Amino acid sequence: MSKIIKFANNLRIRSKLLGAYTIAFLSALLIGGVIIILQVQHTIQNHIESELTNATLAIGNMVETAAHTSIKNHLRAVAEKNREIVATIYKQVINGELTESKAKALCRKLLFSQTIGRTGYIFCVNSDGIAAEHPQSGVTGKNFMDREFVRLMIQKKRGYLVYEWKNPGEQEKRSKAMYMSYFEPWDWIIAVSSYREEFRELINVDDFRDSILKLKFGKSGYAYIMDSKGDVIVHPHISGNYYDAKDRDGNLWVREICRMKTGRIIYSWKNPGDPFSRKKLAIFNYIPEYDWIIVSASNLDEIYAPLNTVKTIIIAIVILISLLVFVFSLWINASVVRPLRALMNQFDQGASGDFSVRMPVTTTDEIGQLAGYFNRFMGTLERSSRELQEEIIQRKKNEQALKLSEEIFSKAFRSSPSGMFIATLDGSRIINVNDSFLKITGHNLLDLVGKSLLTLSFFQKREEGRALFSDIKTRRPVVNRETGFLTASGQLRQGLISGEGVTLWGEACILGAMADITESRRLEREILDISQNERQKIAMSLHDDLCPQLIGIEFMIKMLEKRLLQSEKSPKQDAERTHQIRALILDAIEKTRNLSRGLSPVNLEDRRFDDSLADLGRYVKDVFRIECCLDSLPDQGIIPPFRDNNIATHVYYIAHEAVHNAAKHAGCTRIRICLDKNQDQIRLTITDNGSGFDPVGSHAGLGIRIMSYRAARIGGRLTITRAGEKGTRVYLELPAFGDQL
Repeated sequence: MSKIIKFANNLRIRSKLLGAYTIAFLSALLIGGVIIILQVQHTIQNHIESELTNATLAIGNMVETAAHTSIKNHLRAVAEKNREIVATIYKQVINGELTESKAKALCRKLLFSQTIGRTGYIFCVNSDGIAAEHPQSGVTGKNFMDREFVRLMIQKKRGYLVYEWKNPGEQEKRSKAMYMSYFEPWDWIIAVSSYREEFRELINVDDFRDSILKLKFGKSGYAYIMDSKGDVIVHPHISGNYYDAKDRDGNLWVREICRMKTGRIIYSWKNPGDPFSRKKLAIFNYIPEYDWIIVSASNLDEIYAPLNTVKTIIIAIVILISLLVFVFSLWINASVVRPLRALMNQFDQGASGDFSVRMPVTTTDEIGQLAGYFNRFMGTLERSSRELQEEIIQRKKNEQALKLSEEIFSKAFRSSPSGMFIATLDGSRIINVNDSFLKITGHNLLDLVGKSLLTLSFFQKREEGRALFSDIKTRRPVVNRETGFLTASGQLRQGLISGEGVTLWGEACILGAMADITESRRLEREILDISQNERQKIAMSLHDDLCPQLIGIEFMIKMLEKRLLQSEKSPKQDAERTHQIRALILDAIEKTRNLSRGLSPVNLEDRRFDDSLADLGRYVKDVFRIECCLDSLPDQGIIPPFRDNNIATHVYYIAHEAVHNAAKHAGCTRIRICLDKNQDQIRLTITDNGSGFDPVGSHAGLGIRIMSYRAARIGGRLTITRAGEKGTRVYLELPAFGDQL
């Protein structure tokens, strides 16, 4: 098989086109022809079988009708004759020649002396369904109104009736025919009945012989009748018994028909006058009442004559189309192969280095388009050749510039005041660090190069280092992310680290920078503590000094107002002015208290911590019109969450900043503050349903940074995440009784 495929692949295009077209067309024609022939054969066979089946059924109906008519006429004649006999005897009763009882006895003798077929008989039924006369004495006088055919007899009284009946001793019911005649004086329905199968001899074949012999199927097909013993009843050519007849193949086809009685068979038979035996298709059906088999037969060569014509036409079409395909293939070869050869020559010249060659375009078909593509390709190739030469020159210049750039980068890297490092993209290997990085960390170069910052325990929390490398690996630059790191001596320091993914020396790397901010964070915490202490001093001065003085002034003015109102000499205007001064003093007292509470919102000696959070919620609801609810610790004797006012203040301001961020920037309608505590931890959660914000990008904000400072100052951990699809969650977690830290 592989040799044939190899041989076909090596053929010329002319041979491939001619062979492919010829094989394709011939295969399609042959497959189509076979399908058509099979379909036509199937259609013809179904048609002839349907025709033969319908003819067989029609003949059966014809025989049934003839038999029905013969039986009906015979029974009617017997019934009418016996009625005349009864009427004649009745006249003798009227004339006084016989008594009615003797007359009925004589009628009974005459009626019962007759037999209808082999087992048929005559009986009489009155209008009440009682058997007035019957050949069996035990039946006479009984009421048979429960029988369906008796009710029909009473209803009709005259006419033909067919019903099913089983005589005593028989296993199954059989079809029975009856004709009735009514004798009114005695109310007798005279019924002549017998089984239909016993009237075979009454059927006159001549009534339908000509109709059967006139049926033709094709040119020489015909119908015939025989019984189950092989005796021919009706046949256009033969008569007698053919039970042992054989066809040319030795098959006893008549016996097979007599055995099957109903079905189809194919056999060989030579009719008189035929030069040879011919295959016949026979459809046959059985009439059990008369033991007749009706057969409709047709010659197969006549049935499939149209099929032979179709085969001849298909063969002629195959030959004609093959010639047309051959001529068409030659024309295609002439119009395709020659231009391809010319194009091959042009390609050969182009392969030798001559990019100026072009192919003349003389047509607009595929060959012409191919020539146009060739010309465009050669033009592009010619331009590319020139551009390639220019690019080679430019690349040499770029290489020199890159070399210079690398030297500049190397110098800048080494001399940078920030701690610079270069590591692999996953952080598993340090490639290089500068002197500033060594100075900040206290390591030497050999300790770091080739190692991982994670395995060196550089990061205080390894998950922060993994998050840093993961963000940079996913193409998200990190800018001034604060982290704790350990020096070579194990000292914990705070640093700002930045980094992004770059490509250096053909490898994806991380270029990072780090600054030590330990001292600046210490100063910031001191400033924060000093600021908090000053705020508390000012709040205490306002609360403990100014407020009592204002309260005293208010009391004195109140007493003055009362004396002015009681004095008759003082005008009322003085009392009214005094009242206005007192109102202003009261307003000043309230503002002073609010200012004191704002400067020092948490005072564990005066109030609970959750009361301060509740005031914050009411403030947000009044100012921003935003629902702000507090879920605080249950008041069931549990120790308060904080025992140090400084820690409580830091926690309060973290909550204050988170709530104000949500109210101002998130566009939310609901804020929930949750304060929870167990034996080990205190948890503060602020959740809103707003649009949310990116916590990573917000780290540069001053408010978020101060919240982080406060959390770190009291030994807690602050986490800012999204709350589901919308909203933001600020989560503060710190050790229980963190004031002892």
